[in-house]
Amino acid sequence: MISGKGFDRAKFEEAFRIMGQYLLDRHVLGEIAIYGGSAILFQFDWRQTSEDVDARIISGSHHGLITRAAEEAAKHLGLPRSWLNETVAMYARRGEDVSDQTFVGVYPSPERVGLRVVAAKPSYILAMKLSALERATADDRDFQDAVNLSIACGVSTADELHDAFRKFFPDQDLPAAAEVRLKELARAIQSRSAS
Repeated sequence: MISGKGFDRAKFEEAFRIMGQYLLDRHVLGEIAIYGGSAILFQFDWRQTSEDVDARIISGSHHGLITRAAEEAAKHLGLPRSWLNETVAMYARRGEDVSDQTFVGVYPSPERVGLRVVAAKPSYILAMKLSALERATADDRDFQDAVNLSIACGVSTADELHDAFRKFFPDQDLPAAAEVRLKELARAIQSRSAS
């Protein structure tokens, strides 16, 4: 369903089923990795919607067909053409591998597979969300996601937040604006954990 702030899991699964059928009809297995809000949506009940699916196409030899499958889903469901957003690829870590991912599903069904979807693990999403704290948004969703992900990952102090970021991005520093928010984030985590 469409809500005021995005699309829910059911709508994305319907889109994945359409993509899977499109690919299956062409005898292709497509694979995508999802990140951000949509990856959270598929792993936690506390996230109800996402504006799009931040994704990286990981079966490179079929990139064009997967893109066309996403366009087909958009057409059938009235989604924006950009519902499957590949810009996240520039934020993914170098050397990303299967240990950074968790299985989401196969589409259109487990018996008939045209699309395989994996999601970034919560600890990896947390690291990406920490970096995203450098930009301000109207609803500060990245901050709220970071609080919830930190609790899920057992992270509660500024030092542990640094460690969570460095685990995935060892050669990078947090952006200065994100660094400034770590103590505020740690307080919010501790406050929510105490209640």
